[in-house]
Amino acid sequence: MARKGNNIYLRNTGKWEGRYVKGRAPDGRIRYGYVSGSTYEETRKKRDAAAMAYESAKETAAGPEGRLLFSTLSMEWLKGRELFLKESSIAKYRNILIRYLLPWFGGKYVTEITKEDVSQHITWLLTEGGAHGDGLSAKMIRSVISVFKSVTEYAGDSRNIRVVTFGRFPLREQKKQLRVFSVKEQQQLETCLLSDLRSDRLGILLCLYTGIRLGELCALKWGDISFENRKMHIHATMTRIQIQGDPDRRTKVITTPPKSTCSVREIPLPSDLFGLLKEMEMPADTYVLTGARDIYVEPRTMENRFKAIVKTCGIADANFHALRHPYVKPTTKKFTTFFEGFRAAA
Repeated sequence: MARKGNNIYLRNTGKWEGRYVKGRAPDGRIRYGYVSGSTYEETRKKRDAAAMAYESAKETAAGPEGRLLFSTLSMEWLKGRELFLKESSIAKYRNILIRYLLPWFGGKYVTEITKEDVSQHITWLLTEGGAHGDGLSAKMIRSVISVFKSVTEYAGDSRNIRVVTFGRFPLREQKKQLRVFSVKEQQQLETCLLSDLRSDRLGILLCLYTGIRLGELCALKWGDISFENRKMHIHATMTRIQIQGDPDRRTKVITTPPKSTCSVREIPLPSDLFGLLKEMEMPADTYVLTGARDIYVEPRTMENRFKAIVKTCGIADANFHALRHPYVKPTTKKFTTFFEGFRAAA
């Protein structure tokens, strides 16, 4: 049984158990501390003493006025998120802190940060932020604001520190014109790829006719292609992330599940493209882009290769993402001609 409103319970063992609130975890869930005793009154006294001791220790850690540096608090917040987020997400948040927040707020006590400080910083990010000093995109600034808000909310929930509160900062985002290959450009690209078809060029055709993302292509293995069902299973993505504390390297390549569960999917393969894959099939445990088990092509390298091919084909500059627009069927006549030549050479 429990004494209503007191969070003190009689367990099956005959012991009384009491709990008290110890703030919130980084994911928002309430954290509790627990004590036990032989009687209800003993447990209540222990619980009240433990709760007071916790509050006292918290005040000592933060100082009587919550004098905790933003740098200390943000690293504490990030450490707590490691239990719930992917390695790539943690690397992204760490990079935002190091590049855009700690240089500005790191040496400040969190209780001293004002709304005006935040507003001035956002203005600076818009006008002078970024590697080239010409300002960050609205999308990137929203990510910076999101991390800042998460850290300050953590200060309030887990450390009981009063911090600056602010509403929305309206950012006008200038939409970029979507780069779409014309029918003529697509035909030029297709002809160029088929004229000297290799594994990486096959990958470009896959993206052009299925709409998969660059990271998904780099992680794709032949075993992800079902020749029985004529479908391609997308369940992984490859990316390069920054790492900390390693003197020999600053980044590394990782393969993880896609960002969302919706990105795990099966894609039907157009018949002509399926035939092309069938002709070039390699062992299931090898990468589609290399035909090797232990050698892969990372996204940055593949982007550079694509740009070189586009230039060779005489097509206006485009990034790899342009391959996702539009979804069209392969030019059957050209694929048929390629198959005839492919079989003749074999």
